[in-house]
Amino acid sequence: MAAAAVARSLLRGLSPGTPLFTHLSKRTLATQTSSELRITGILKQRFPQASTIKVVDISGGCGAMYEIHIESKEFVGKRMVQQHQMVNEVLKQEIQEMHGIRIFTTVPK
Repeated sequence: MAAAAVARSLLRGLSPGTPLFTHLSKRTLATQTSSELRITGILKQRFPQASTIKVVDISGGCGAMYEIHIESKEFVGKRMVQQHQMVNEVLKQEIQEMHGIRIFTTVPK
């Protein structure tokens, strides 16, 4: 019964459809984890023309799941699957230690 009361108090004020784990998705990027910094460095070396490289540990800091956004001229003329293959190839070793990865690539406008 006490657990139900705690749950109700935690959920009070949330509108339907509000994600319960917004604190994970809205974590400040001012302080990246060492793994995020390492992956960002690897991507910067491979994609020196990138105007945007953003790496976020979306597993709450444990390094199991990452979301990667890259905008680079190196992707011009390549299909999305080819762009993602380029990212997968450069992170081949790091991906072996992950549970999952989300990759978003774009070409600068």
